[in-house]
Amino acid sequence: MGADTLGKKNVRRYEFLEHTADVLFRAYGNNLSELFENSAEALESVMIDLTNVAPKDIKHVDLSSDTYENLLFDWLAAVLILFEVESFAIRRFNVNVKATSLTADCSGEKINSKKHKLKIEVKAVTYHELEIVKNGMYHVNVTLDV
Repeated sequence: MGADTLGKKNVRRYEFLEHTADVLFRAYGNNLSELFENSAEALESVMIDLTNVAPKDIKHVDLSSDTYENLLFDWLAAVLILFEVESFAIRRFNVNVKATSLTADCSGEKINSKKHKLKIEVKAVTYHELEIVKNGMYHVNVTLDV
């Protein structure tokens, strides 16, 4: 798996790192909202080829937690539930993080085996080394149990 970059600025949104058994990615953002959007896109890109996913329908998510790390964990778990339980693939994320609360509009569509190419099954998001760091811009490492 490669990395994805933001178009105009050519700023890295996320990249996949070596891991012995699971999938590990590092996501980036200029702010927490962007970091959460890029983390969710990285998760989706592990599970499905995003090329043919159209942003037709919108699912809304509201969350709050006690820390940014817990909020990110809960957010990624919610994205995984939309994918696994509701068979909803997300192409665009519009996330707004304020304090330790999040609102998000997730644009995508129902998964169609004739249209979409599924990739790796993600069993769970983990807390393993999950720490949001701000060093100029925000970044976080996320380990997925596959």
